[in-house]
Amino acid sequence: MIRLEHLEKRFGERTVLRDLSLDIPRGQFAILFGPSGVGKTLLLSILAGLEPPTAGRVILDGRDMERVPPERRPVTMVFQRHALFPHLSVFENVAFSLRARGFHGASVRQRVAELLTLTGLETFADLRPGVLSGGQCQRVAFARALASDAEIILFDEPLNSLDRDLRALLMSELKRLHRARNFTALYVTHSVKEAVELGDRVYLLKDGHVPHTCEPREMEKHICTCEHPAEEHFSP
Repeated sequence: MIRLEHLEKRFGERTVLRDLSLDIPRGQFAILFGPSGVGKTLLLSILAGLEPPTAGRVILDGRDMERVPPERRPVTMVFQRHALFPHLSVFENVAFSLRARGFHGASVRQRVAELLTLTGLETFADLRPGVLSGGQCQRVAFARALASDAEIILFDEPLNSLDRDLRALLMSELKRLHRARNFTALYVTHSVKEAVELGDRVYLLKDGHVPHTCEPREMEKHICTCEHPAEEHFSP
């Protein structure tokens, strides 16, 4: 579903991503793991079409994305900061992508109602993000991503700013949503716990490329190969 071929990204004389190749099968919950500053978020931006690569190819669902703008890619993103519209209700935040794709009326109401039920937000439909907790806002962000019907969802450390108990709750929620919808996920994290509990496979990013992939249970054998390992980056 996701194929990267010899991807490179340079900023002037600085090369952040170099000769990066990987394949992620359809329906997999893939983890992109590594310490801060190695280019994980940059790689998501390239996949989403928000940043062009310097060289190499991005292939999504068998199609070369070189000339495909962000809005036409089969991709949506969930950010660390949920990026909800503060002036819109929960319902309208989730409905936004549906309306942008030309859906109106009863079809929008039915689809949003289904997604709010799926994410446990049905009683919050009329509230605005400002009165919700951080965890509730991230659930709205999950529902909005699912509303896009994108085949690929990119997660940029969406649980990083939440406390331990809330992270555990939303990890369970994400696993449930993935089982229910079977989307392809690429999830950026520097948390071993998130990688082990969420991932089907882990892609370890080091020195601008992916020298290792592994099963989550095998991570400990490979973490030491990541650049600049530090306790705060790799603590469970």
